[in-house]
Amino acid sequence: MADIGRPGDVQTDFLVQNEGSVAILYPQNDEAQQWVDDHLPLDAPRWGGNGVVIEHRYLGDILFGIHNDGLVAR
Repeated sequence: MADIGRPGDVQTDFLVQNEGSVAILYPQNDEAQQWVDDHLPLDAPRWGGNGVVIEHRYLGDILFGIHNDGLVAR
């Protein structure tokens, strides 16, 4: 899902929501959902449909992997 805004804005593939002790990673398009399916455990806790609950100790590595695969998380 492309951000609505100025021309040339970067597409956001994932939204990251900080919830204190955990973060929730929300894929925003099919490519991002495929990344989740390919890289995160099937039994990872889900929130709000397609959100994936991530402990903060794992978040940095997951965001690094997302970035390394050419996707954008905000």
